Amino acid sequence: MVMLLEDGRVLVTARVDLAAVADLVALDALLARLFDRFPHAEGWFMAYTDDHEVAWGVLAACVDRVGTVRLGRVLQVASTQWRGDHPGGPTGPITGAISPLAVEAAVLGLPARASRRELAAGLAGPSDSEIEGLLAQFEACAEELHRLGVRGRRRLLRRLLRASGQVLVVDCVRLALLAARPEGQLAVLRGLGRGNAEQQLELWAAVVRRCPLGRRAPILGLVGMAAWQTGDGALQVVCLEELDQIDPQAPIAALLEWLNQNVVPPGEWEAIRGALLEALAVEFTTAGRPAIPQGR
Repeated sequence: MVMLLEDGRVLVTARVDLAAVADLVALDALLARLFDRFPHAEGWFMAYTDDHEVAWGVLAACVDRVGTVRLGRVLQVASTQWRGDHPGGPTGPITGAISPLAVEAAVLGLPARASRRELAAGLAGPSDSEIEGLLAQFEACAEELHRLGVRGRRRLLRRLLRASGQVLVVDCVRLALLAARPEGQLAVLRGLGRGNAEQQLELWAAVVRRCPLGRRAPILGLVGMAAWQTGDGALQVVCLEELDQIDPQAPIAALLEWLNQNVVPPGEWEAIRGALLEALAVEFTTAGRPAIPQGR
């Protein structure tokens, strides 16, 4: 993972497979894109692998290309321990307890989590014992939304999007159904920004935990978009990975993928939102993956 910071603030995070950047041409291209966009940023590099040789081969190449002036820190994060700075550098256990790495993450304002498994667990769907009751609620709420009509659904969505704290199960179901409609997803994304991203992330994470498998795709996309706006690139990637498994053709999946592959910082959302949502709206009526613009 590459993380760029400026004055202690995270500008952007980018996750790539180590195998992909073991090819130094690919690594050069990635770093060039990042530092051309953020010429004054400091680079932090983390290799998540138990393979010591591969990790430090890539990390050493990052150090060589970035130089000491623009280098923050390099870290290898293995299954049971982390190691910093160089192959023989300081190390510590990964136990879930407070560690130097967790302290650094907290100082930087990053969420300190034990693992990607913990991220995925936070988005887990309902238990088997809940499914029958939830399916009945989805059926009842679908009839309710049909009776409301277009204007009624818009008013309801606007009200529910302001929810914070503990969200009622029935409201989670309503939100899931509203966001399954193209007009609902577009309305949510039009209103998403840095000012409400934390609240929207909590809201849609609550909704996805109430969604049976067949209802999860659009909600995972909204969780990923809100995570991206908060700077939580790891959670964004977790959402994208699950989308690839359950519904890779979901239009919002391609939007997330495009943002991730192009290392687009959250601050650019306002400038590119109109064009991307226009492309997304077209894709809701056509087959295949969204025709997300290749330039910005």
